[in-house]
Amino acid sequence: MVNENKVVVVGGGISGLISATLLAKKGIKVTLIEKNEVCGGLVNSFTEEGFVFDGGIRAIENAGMIIPMIKELDLDLILLPSKVSLGIENEVIHTEAENGINEYETLLKHMYPESIDDVEKVIKVIKDFNVYMEVLFGEDSPFYKDKKKDKKYFCTTFIIWFFKFLKTGKAITKMKNSVEDFLHKLISNDSLFDIISQHFFKKTPAFFAMSYFSLYSDYYYPKGGVGKLAQKIEEKFVELGGTLIVNTEICKMDFKLKTLFDKVENSYPYDNLIWCADLKKLYEMVDVDQVPKKIVQKARKEKEKIISSKGAESVFTLYCGINEKPDFFQNISDGHFFYTPSKKGLGSLHREDLSQLLNSWEKGNKEQVLTWLNDYCKLNTFEISLPVLNDPDAAPKGQTGLIVSFLMEYELVENINKDGWYKEFKTYVENLVIGILNDTIYPGIKEKIIFKKSLSPLSVKKRVGSSEGAIVGWSFENSVPISAGVINMKNAILTSLPDVYKAGQWTVSPAGLPTCIMTAKMSCDRVLKDLGK
Repeated sequence: MVNENKVVVVGGGISGLISATLLAKKGIKVTLIEKNEVCGGLVNSFTEEGFVFDGGIRAIENAGMIIPMIKELDLDLILLPSKVSLGIENEVIHTEAENGINEYETLLKHMYPESIDDVEKVIKVIKDFNVYMEVLFGEDSPFYKDKKKDKKYFCTTFIIWFFKFLKTGKAITKMKNSVEDFLHKLISNDSLFDIISQHFFKKTPAFFAMSYFSLYSDYYYPKGGVGKLAQKIEEKFVELGGTLIVNTEICKMDFKLKTLFDKVENSYPYDNLIWCADLKKLYEMVDVDQVPKKIVQKARKEKEKIISSKGAESVFTLYCGINEKPDFFQNISDGHFFYTPSKKGLGSLHREDLSQLLNSWEKGNKEQVLTWLNDYCKLNTFEISLPVLNDPDAAPKGQTGLIVSFLMEYELVENINKDGWYKEFKTYVENLVIGILNDTIYPGIKEKIIFKKSLSPLSVKKRVGSSEGAIVGWSFENSVPISAGVINMKNAILTSLPDVYKAGQWTVSPAGLPTCIMTAKMSCDRVLKDLGK
């Protein structure tokens, strides 16, 4: 197969789509290769019996990047506000309100009256990070939109912003420890500790966790579903003359020939390669003996670190069509709802208890796992999405689609699958979650379920090709195998491999949609520089 394109992008998730489209817009011949039938990765939507559901992320964090990117690519996409609510037991607050943080403080003090001082300490940190996030991604930030050609900006606003950035960077650097370690030093109430920390992946850096409240007011929902964002970028890429190849998995590469190969030995030569898929897949193909001798040691070390590392926790997601009017749900929360059924908190369930369960798996039994799952779901925090509250066309008239997600360890589900009761496990968890919601925040919905289905960490791995079914890149529990973070983002796209760059959630830690967009743009800029454009 002859391919004269100079640039190949592997992985049609949001990073691959953006980097490929930006290159095509510059007139570069670029081929985008995606292993699935459609692009989008974790930015996808699907329709079931007239209900629109989101298969990955539930909303889009703007962070000063999404809207400018949509304008830059001239996408025909309508963004609707996606308001966020937080709830514990029967108490619910709306974060978009002007005093949203103060309402959150009131909620926590009401739930934990014995820990008022601790609550105030937490709220102070959250308020500080509201300021920090404004510095990083606000309108004065160079990350807000492409300001490289704006000389007036660099002579005025940038100078003031830069000094604020240095102060912000210093504060963030001090909070690189995990959110668990940070909160343990800050507060003494174990339940309060849980109710905050269990929103996040284990060992999430404290600065990332504490900044999240500031993002809630900047969420958007594309009309037609989150997947519309990926669909519109894909359409623009093809319109600009880009070559899109789907249902094709790259499984081999030759560095000397600068050529990729798929499963049926089709070849894809490149001058520059941008890898936007799972990094483990790239380094599994790397034959270190093929790379130039001067970088063999560096490439070997890089490969060993990537291959031996682990993806972050995954999620279990329940989808329901419900014969209930949207007003019923609107009277309880907004369309994006973080809900914890019990103020008690998870305690040791998702840490020590889970580790013990996994380490002694062969000695255990199904009943032990079911008991653990029962306790875990009742005390966990759910991310609930109600698309019809954002987009009235997302469900049949008078009905509501419900999406409920919560963190789940891939290894647990993998063991269950090996033991042969995976379908039983899924059905058990589906019914358990519906029962919990019926008994707490959504009384009566159990009898109004039209249909239900679910996706597990195994589903995520199969669909997206993400190691351990991870949805935010590398696990924070062990040493992260990449050096790039929020402060030193410039290192994110670099590899030791000749003319090979990377972008996406596996290139930065912590990762999210904004960082995926940033690395996509950076990899594009670097390739353009290499090509003399």
